[in-house]
Amino acid sequence: MITFENGVFTLENKLFRRQLKLGEQGIWTVSVKDLSRDLEYSRCDGPPEFSCWINSTPARGNTGGEQTLKYRTYETGKTAFGGEMLKIVFDLPQEQATLSLISIIYPDLPGTVRKIEITAGKKELKLSDLVLETFNLAPGERTDLQAYKEQGRLPGLYEFTITGTDDLLQFHDAKLKAGFFTGSSIPGPLRYVMYYPGWNSGVRYGYSMSTPVFRKYLAPGESWCSDEVYLLLYSGSREECRGRNDFRELVRRSLPPLSPVAGPMYCTWIPFLKGISEELLGKLARKAGEAGFDILVLDDGWFTRNAWEVDREKFPNGLEKVASFLRDAGVKFGLWFNIGTDYGNPGSNADDNCINPDGSLKNGGKPGIRCFASLHRERIAEKLKELAKRYGLAYFKMDFSNIISPYGVLTVGCASHDHAYHREFEDSVTEEYRSLYALRESMKSFDPDLCLDYSFEVFGTEFPGVAGLRYSDVQHVSNFNLRRNICSARQIRQGLYAFTAMLPPERVSGSLIELQGEGALENLYTALVGNPLMAGDLLDLTPEQLKASSSIFAAFKVLSARGPLTDRQLWLWNKDAEDPDSLPDGYFRWSRKSGEGMAAIFANGSGAKSVTAKFQLPDDGPRRLRDMATGAELGTFTARQLREGIELPFGAARVRGFAVEHASI
Repeated sequence: MITFENGVFTLENKLFRRQLKLGEQGIWTVSVKDLSRDLEYSRCDGPPEFSCWINSTPARGNTGGEQTLKYRTYETGKTAFGGEMLKIVFDLPQEQATLSLISIIYPDLPGTVRKIEITAGKKELKLSDLVLETFNLAPGERTDLQAYKEQGRLPGLYEFTITGTDDLLQFHDAKLKAGFFTGSSIPGPLRYVMYYPGWNSGVRYGYSMSTPVFRKYLAPGESWCSDEVYLLLYSGSREECRGRNDFRELVRRSLPPLSPVAGPMYCTWIPFLKGISEELLGKLARKAGEAGFDILVLDDGWFTRNAWEVDREKFPNGLEKVASFLRDAGVKFGLWFNIGTDYGNPGSNADDNCINPDGSLKNGGKPGIRCFASLHRERIAEKLKELAKRYGLAYFKMDFSNIISPYGVLTVGCASHDHAYHREFEDSVTEEYRSLYALRESMKSFDPDLCLDYSFEVFGTEFPGVAGLRYSDVQHVSNFNLRRNICSARQIRQGLYAFTAMLPPERVSGSLIELQGEGALENLYTALVGNPLMAGDLLDLTPEQLKASSSIFAAFKVLSARGPLTDRQLWLWNKDAEDPDSLPDGYFRWSRKSGEGMAAIFANGSGAKSVTAKFQLPDDGPRRLRDMATGAELGTFTARQLREGIELPFGAARVRGFAVEHASI
């Protein structure tokens, strides 16, 4: 799939080809082609494909610069999933350093992944203003190309700059029915994305050059590898799911393996908040087991202000008793823990506190905000390992902001000059995120089967991104709930659709929607848009609701065991209706590995008795549809019937879920 001939590097499979030309001034893309349609994407000359400043002087991919970029050699190699890697190595003679442009292509996906590796020579390097990739592409006329932000959901303005909110974009030509997806795994506010069609640069991905600024110091001989940038071409309508699913797969292959696959999780936070006790946990453990949950997460409120000691008034027999309750119920133990502040351990290790540029304590020191690029990361790792070993934990929900706040209440970064893993304010955010990943690696070395979850608060952005899924096994992305009638289950579901529009749904734990009340069944199927993380008072569930929940989760776990439900299709009926609540909606999730999955439909306020659903199946095999709550079969259908559309009845509950499994006719 990778060749080098006449000064041109070619990355090619049966679907896609990208060519990069090597010249005296460096390297640049000369061709991007959709081979499935024989469609060459037009390009225009613009800024260099990549650029950075090294020790305050610029190095650019193909337009010169004060840093000379001298080609040395190239290497190829194999990657996971049958991919191939191309590493083009350049010398930086002034710095006695090297810069390597790394590209990855897979045999079954029409796109590439790019990253850059820099290795210092005999002297220290300071990196800044790093742009990893520039896409000045269009399948046809550039004026016909429309940008869509927020994971391809909303039309973008003709010009916009994004530093931390959108990491995944879609560009579509409605006339040609073709386009491309792009994205980056750079974390949170460190991410720089710019789309400015008035300039030849098109869309650019790199690291922040404003607030917070990206800085990276490399000691002599040290190597550093950047985060990734993704490109994937597609054909078809803008909302067709095939291209999105291929892009999800491209992203997924750059993530750490999801092991173990997290199952349905119940969290105590809503409605109990800190009003938890040993007696309550005993009752909830039994109900969680009956309802079919795999993990019960004990949220905030279990420890005191004295070095995170267990609150003996609430838990007189310690959390060992809770662990015993859960073992008896056949449920694994998950635990909430604060990693961002000194909440639960106030005043300790003040030398690790975050410092504002004016020398004051971040947040006024109440609570103390701990810098993660300090020895705080080791102390947190030690504490988490102690808890995991003592209570046999399967999952950690790690919470509280210290880098930046999603609520806009904290300054960013740390200005200390005395912390172990950063030098100054300018490199603090870079190293704080790096330290979060180091904590992940430390915990996985301790127990590879621990399921780790850095919440949206830790990352400082409510909208999930690729980086959160690289650091976490699953990421809790919001506290959507139904308290005080602020929103409906339909609105929560639309939020979860948005959060997973271009991200792997099996790795996004969306919402703490409650499994209780008349809407319990709808809430459960809503949670199954991603990896289910639910809340609610399980003691209020009726025997019928418990039985239905157990059946639904059992079917979901059987399907997931055959292969995580990685791909997705959305349905929306009566799109022209003025009242959003009169729109029935639904989704179909399936495994790229097994071809089997689940579908869920929601009547909302439409009054409809049924809907006609067209399934975009991954193969031509027949399928059997079975009600997940009751086990009743709807029927067996050919792939053609399912693609053309079959009638799905809502039933009395106004919501229904179906297991979609291989069958024979």
